[in-house]
Amino acid sequence: MAIVTVADVLKHAEAFEQMLAEYYSDLSEHAVREGVRLLTDYMSRHQARIAAALDKLSPQQILRIGNTPLRYEPQAADCRCFEGVELAADATAAQVLDVAVRFDECFVNLYRQVVQQPVDEEIKEIFESLIRAEQNDEIRLKKIKAMDYF
Repeated sequence: MAIVTVADVLKHAEAFEQMLAEYYSDLSEHAVREGVRLLTDYMSRHQARIAAALDKLSPQQILRIGNTPLRYEPQAADCRCFEGVELAADATAAQVLDVAVRFDECFVNLYRQVVQQPVDEEIKEIFESLIRAEQNDEIRLKKIKAMDYF
């Protein structure tokens, strides 16, 4: 069994962020509804939470934290989060927002798996801040949906 480090988890999450950005960008290009096009264009550009969280740390902290081994490998946020997700070009904003909340929940589940492991408080704080960011995003998305803004 290979050793999984915090850096491995962060790289995987960053790759998923990039996959989502491309997914939203593609949706934006093919969306029939102008509101959905604006929404997905915005969503394709705002996913960079991990880089923002790490920007606050020194290179030495990033290296030390990244090299921290995890006791068990978290179930990753990945293509499985896309299973059953099919948005047509004429999808409504509500449908897009529901899918976005689902993707945020994939990140939260991944980050919680790290927090629940025996790791330093500093690492827990980083992942807890990522959880809060995703949860705040979920709340924002749900409010947008409730307001029927698009």
